[in-house]
Order: sequence, then structure tokens, then C-alpha cells
Amino acid sequence: MKWTGKKVGLALGGGGVRGLSHIGVLDILEQEGVRVDLIVGTSAGSLIGGAYASGQSPKEIKTKIDIYLQSPEFDKSSLKAIGLSFSPAPKSSLQKAQSYLLNRYYLMRAFFRPSLLPGEDFKSLINYLLPDIDIRDTRVPFYAVATDLITGKEVILSEGSLREAVLASSSVPGAVEPVRKGDKLLADGGITSSVPVRAARELGADIVIAVMVGRSLPKATDADVDTATEIIYRAGEITSNRLEEAELAGADIVIRPEVGDLHWADFARSGDLVKKGENACREYVKSIKTALREDRAVPSPGQLITGFFRKYFSPGKK
Repeated sequence: MKWTGKKVGLALGGGGVRGLSHIGVLDILEQEGVRVDLIVGTSAGSLIGGAYASGQSPKEIKTKIDIYLQSPEFDKSSLKAIGLSFSPAPKSSLQKAQSYLLNRYYLMRAFFRPSLLPGEDFKSLINYLLPDIDIRDTRVPFYAVATDLITGKEVILSEGSLREAVLASSSVPGAVEPVRKGDKLLADGGITSSVPVRAARELGADIVIAVMVGRSLPKATDADVDTATEIIYRAGEITSNRLEEAELAGADIVIRPEVGDLHWADFARSGDLVKKGENACREYVKSIKTALREDRAVPSPGQLITGFFRKYFSPGKK
């Protein structure tokens, strides 16, 4: 499909393992010939978006992730362990005991360390998936969104190490240690922009396709908010959801793969996420193509002149 004129920006949101759905979305867009002019990613969106922007196909990205999740390196990592501890999948008595002890360990670690997970565990995934290049050298223009914990402002990373930018954008508060860059202390972009629609506009996108892989605001009952801890947690969920919806309102197309209530680190249940991304994107292919035709069609000089004469000099005009 050939289009002229305006730029299409893809805003890929954060959501941990749920971000694997982005692979399916990218695959369908590619199959349908929808050209993406720039990619902006937050957290998991920066990981998958950065891999695609560097020149890897959706199939290659999926294959790499499948191999990594079966590797001895991942098998012994804290990333896998913490995911299993939060997974609702059935556990043996031994696994339940291990999860209990692990959660106690992470709780104690949180009081003395800046993160629950050792930095090397998350870096190993990023280094395995992404080439060691400068962001400016990607095949498709790419930007990673992070948050400066010092100023509280959104930071758009557009130069320097691709791996370091994605690490900063993906540093989940409390789980992954923030990245020091000059006078900035960078953490997950989802703190300020869970789906970077606004950033895509600022970077020159005329049409923004947003992919939201966060969990929807769950319904609650009185029993869910009867303690101080539950009320604080619920208030945070509501605030995050409202900010997300406000930003998504600025997108032309919003794709929402059905990721359910999957925890961000639950890799054990990640098997069908790529397919969910494919299915969700297929539902929007017609809308995307319609938006491209309507917004990207540029009239020729001849069409402009013809339109002018029809308007002012056609029969019946005085």
C-alpha cells in the first residue's frame, strides 16, 4: 500500500510480559503493507519497538524471545522466579513454600536495595534481544520514553545506546533499578506515559496508532476496599487508568489486545500473547486503512484547480 504525505507513528505501551502482544500487532501491520514512519515505546513497548526498529522482523523477535525463555540463563534468573511467585497457575506444596520464602526475601530486599531484581537479570534479556547500536542508527526512527525521578518529567530518549535507553524505559519502579544518565535518574516511562501517544505527536506523527497492553481497571466491591492498604492501591489504579485514557484520546486508532489480568512478570502464561496481538490488530486493519486514505490523500495541483473552477464557475454560480 503506497501513501504520500503525512507520517504514521506507532505508540507502543508498557505492560511487562503483556508487551509480547506488540509482536503480533507489528506482524499484521507489516503483512497489510501499513508503513510505520516512527516508533515510540514505553517500557515493554520500547523493548519490542526497539527490536523491530533495529531491523528484526516480528518472526525473528518472537523466535529470539522463545529461545531466551527456554535458556538456562532465564531458568535460573530472579525474573522467572518473581513471575512464578505472582502467577495464579496451580502450584505444588513445594512451589508454594518456595514462593512464600521468595516473597519474604523480596520484601526484606526492598528495605535495603533500590530494586527487587538484580540489574543483570533484566539486562541479559535486553542485550540478547537488541543490537549494541545508537538509537539514531535504527532502520525505523525510534524513541524510548522514560521518567526522570528527580524532576518528575517525561524524558524522550533519542540518542545514545539503544540498550541503555530501553533499560531506562523498562525500569519498573521497585523491581528494576533506575538508570543514572547525567543529572537524571531514569525509570519506567509508564510512570508518566503508559502509552506514548503525546510523544509520538510531538515527534512529528500525523496519524498515531496506539497499542495498549495494560490491564483494564478491574471492577471492585466494598469488600475490595475495606482496609487502608486496599484503598490506597485502588486509588492508584483509578488515577493510572484515568491518565491512560486521557492520553489514548489523542490517538487516531487504539488497539487493545485481550491480555486479561496477566501479571507483568508472569512469563509462564505468555504463550498466546503474540496471537492475541495479531487478532486485535486484524480487527482494526479496515479502520487503519480508512484513516490512511482519508488523512494521507494529497490532492494534485490539477485536482485543486478543477475543484476551484467547479466551486466558483460551475453553472448556476453567480
